[in-house]
Amino acid sequence: MASVNIGKKLRDARLQRNMSLDELQQITKTQKRYLIAIEENDFDSMPGTFYVRAFIRQYASAVGLDGNELVDIYNGKDEEEDIESAIQFETLDESRTQMYDENSGFKRFTHSLPAIVFSLIGLAIVIIVFYITWQNRQAGPIITPPPSEIITESESSEERSTESSQTSSTTTESTTTTSSSEPAPTAEVTFLGESGTTVNMSAANVTNPAKLEFTATTGSCWVGVYIATAANNDNGYFFQETIQPGAPKSVDIPEGTTQIVISLGASEYMTFKVNGQNATFNPNNSGIGPRNINMTFAYAQTAETSESSETSQPVAQ
Repeated sequence: MASVNIGKKLRDARLQRNMSLDELQQITKTQKRYLIAIEENDFDSMPGTFYVRAFIRQYASAVGLDGNELVDIYNGKDEEEDIESAIQFETLDESRTQMYDENSGFKRFTHSLPAIVFSLIGLAIVIIVFYITWQNRQAGPIITPPPSEIITESESSEERSTESSQTSSTTTESTTTTSSSEPAPTAEVTFLGESGTTVNMSAANVTNPAKLEFTATTGSCWVGVYIATAANNDNGYFFQETIQPGAPKSVDIPEGTTQIVISLGASEYMTFKVNGQNATFNPNNSGIGPRNINMTFAYAQTAETSESSETSQPVAQ
């Protein structure tokens, strides 16, 4: 599953920075034996594939490499070939007097002018393509929210139908009111600990499916929700978007999901809830910037009789 190039690439990057394993352990807050295992591609000795990916990302971030690219390699994808430009050096055998006599400043500028013009044109093309791509991503959200007009219209028709049948179905209405008055379970969100930019949290007594609500406070923040599923080949973000202040976003987690990773860009501008309960991911005020939050879910247990009554009886809105 893992590529043999991961450990060598990380180790070479660490040695180029003259960084010891002890220093790397202090930066990543990852045990030294796991760092050694990564460099030796001994991923089977680690707790599980979920933590292998997290450790690879932390190691890569500390030595200036792209963690997501290395995770792609770990997942079995082909590593993209590096394209290196060949730089040719010309040896000047002439003396300083000959060089200044034959190649004046104006002459050198004239010779290099075409290269400068083509470089500027290429740079302009790259900037335009990047800008158009960025605008397209901003204009088209990854997950389209359901149209609220249709929901409102449906609710109104249900209300009219309920009001017209109230006089003839008082027994059904009272039974429905009793079942619908039962309080929903309250989620219990707990901060377990942190290691560098990695935070561990749990949410218990969660209704299925779980719902996340993200709110930007005084600045924009990029949010990515990573869920390992068969649909994304165990690699990819289930949701990612830059959230602006005044424009909160809700994300419904697929039913039965027990583990996710929430990645935040400017985490100091972000708050979020799990099923309506605040999730405090930085209680120690340990810094600003990116955060990777490992979140586990434990769902609330409900009686089968309660589920069957709620399914068979219509609920008055």
